Amino acid sequence: MSETNVKPTVKRNLAAKIVAVIVAAVLWLYVVNEQNPPIEASFTIPLEYQNLSPGLIVIDAPDVVRVKVRGPRSIISGVQSKDLKAYADMKDRGEGRHVVRITAAVPASLELVEINPDRINLRLEASVRRQFPLEIRTTGKSPPGVVVERLAPAPDTVTVEGAKSIVEAIARVVATVDLTDRSATFVAEVTPQVLTRDGREVSEVKLTPAKAKVSVLLTQQVKRTVSVKPEVVGSPAAGFVITHVTTEPEKIDIMGAKAVIEKIDAVFTEPVNVTGLDKDTTREVRLQIRPGLAVSQDKATVYIIVSPSRQKER
Repeated sequence: MSETNVKPTVKRNLAAKIVAVIVAAVLWLYVVNEQNPPIEASFTIPLEYQNLSPGLIVIDAPDVVRVKVRGPRSIISGVQSKDLKAYADMKDRGEGRHVVRITAAVPASLELVEINPDRINLRLEASVRRQFPLEIRTTGKSPPGVVVERLAPAPDTVTVEGAKSIVEAIARVVATVDLTDRSATFVAEVTPQVLTRDGREVSEVKLTPAKAKVSVLLTQQVKRTVSVKPEVVGSPAAGFVITHVTTEPEKIDIMGAKAVIEKIDAVFTEPVNVTGLDKDTTREVRLQIRPGLAVSQDKATVYIIVSPSRQKER
């Protein structure tokens, strides 16, 4: 075979091979895209704050953002929220309001499509700490005849840390112990709640410790009969005096722990205001009952007798 005949054949074979490679590559890409196409997925991830100045805290801002990414289905299917990061750079930002851009970091095999929101309006405020006594409340009922003698939380104070405006609105820290079916002394683990003056629970603070233990001393209930004493405030009208004050009933039964009952000789009414009074008056008022006590009745009628003073009679 001559050289003249070989060259055209080689050229024809080379061209065919190139075409075959191109076709194979196209077919491979087609198959890959069919079997493992690119898809999009959205993830909700925590929003982090970087370079935040010491002593400042972020408020009025979202805790999470939504991040959308694109990539091969085989890779997307294995991605978890923890593989993505979203953060706001707080460098050189002081107290007050700021508009901050959100940045996201995603694996190199993925394409970042969207951050929602991509900017946020937030406020930086000084972080403060304040101590509160831990108040213990009870719920539920012990068996008949069993009462609470003492509630002893440990610790008896907690530290609340948070933005100054939020901490200043806090009125108390309380924890609740359930007495249902309890008939003997026990120790309960409780989670304190932070409350504002109007009873709204505050969650935007850090509580130390986050949990406490309460020793609940239960004892048998005892009963005692004590006097009902009226509490009178104010002064009657000019020229008149209060000559006699009585209650109905004069005595009531109180029930509670022996150690508490033994220290109580009388139960007082809520204050009765006699300011400007110039005639006999009858008032129904509630009794001031200590927490943890049961009473035969919680109201009393107060009879107030008013007479002209001797100076007016002259």
